[in-house]
Amino acid sequence: MRERFSVQPSSLITPNNMSQRPHLHRHQWEGVYTQDFTLDGFRGRGYRLGEMLVERKWSCLVAHDTRFMAGQFARYAYQCLEAQGVQVSFCPTPAPFPAVELALEQKRADTALIVSAGNRPFWYNGMIVLTPPLDLLLLQDETPVAAALPFPPTPLANSDRTQIDLRSPYLETLRGVVEVELIRRMPLTIFVDAMNGTTSGYIPAAMGEGGQTKAIEINRETDPLFSRQPPQPSESGFSRLRKLVRESDSHFGVALAADGRAIGVADNTGDMVRPLDLTLLLAQYLSRQYRQRGLIVAPWPAEAAEQTIDLRAWEERAGLKVELVDDPAARVAELLNQDRNSLLVGTTAAGEVTLGRYGASPDATLVALLLIEMVARFGGRLRTLIDELKDVP
Repeated sequence: MRERFSVQPSSLITPNNMSQRPHLHRHQWEGVYTQDFTLDGFRGRGYRLGEMLVERKWSCLVAHDTRFMAGQFARYAYQCLEAQGVQVSFCPTPAPFPAVELALEQKRADTALIVSAGNRPFWYNGMIVLTPPLDLLLLQDETPVAAALPFPPTPLANSDRTQIDLRSPYLETLRGVVEVELIRRMPLTIFVDAMNGTTSGYIPAAMGEGGQTKAIEINRETDPLFSRQPPQPSESGFSRLRKLVRESDSHFGVALAADGRAIGVADNTGDMVRPLDLTLLLAQYLSRQYRQRGLIVAPWPAEAAEQTIDLRAWEERAGLKVELVDDPAARVAELLNQDRNSLLVGTTAAGEVTLGRYGASPDATLVALLLIEMVARFGGRLRTLIDELKDVP
């Protein structure tokens, strides 16, 4: 069975003032095109969603990623929900997951429907719905409904409701977290693989024009087939990114997943940074520079030989606690539901990094900008900073 359905709780935290965001539930359904993901299935689940929204008088923001026909299905969902009487709005450009979450935190809508299958291969599509706590299996089953509107959908008329901007508020939030001026003053070169996904253009835009740091993007073009590669950093060899970094004498490179949640990092030698090393590097920086504390959660190394750091000695020197677990995502969710300040950094094997003080969901763009800030501050190469992890004062 290639079709998948899930419901996940999520507690979100505001980056700027650290106040608790409303708890959200994430309902997700995805499947292979024509076999599981069909127009009838999409329409039936959308109709059931509309009934729930009308009953609770909740508004809904509709967004989408860059995958095949995601924009057409999103426009269709907007028109169907509008026909049901839902107060609905629409973002016409592909949006990363963290930008949609921010819009809900800013109360621009009560719920959100994202036409996306996360970072699954291009032959998948799906629906992700973010709602307040809901005792209902929202997308598990479809409600049979006759086609009331044609597909493909007709173009949407331009209005305030169909031209929602998610990019600008998200960029503003990122600039409020990262020391952009420090980055702009340093002559750095960073390669960014956008993986033909939703984060294309975001890192250069966050840094602005005229600075000394250059973020050179590759695979930034919209490609519904994601260059026929899984748009997930942990499943890509990054041969092109690693070659560019190694041969250009740049400082490092990053790859951002299609939905903006996972990150892969290549150091200045072109070697991939292991999830554990990345986790410790971020934790050390946030602890030293911003006096942040909390638990560090990381996956077990794939092989024992990959654990090149004496964790017990590192913990003693850094004054921090590390947990290596089989399911980091579950442990991160548990910690955030208990106490928003209990997590410093949590990383999954897929490269989804959650920074507890900034948000309770992974944000690859934020992590990339913090890495750039780190290298700019210490004026070194990323590999040097990783090697120095074992020498924490």
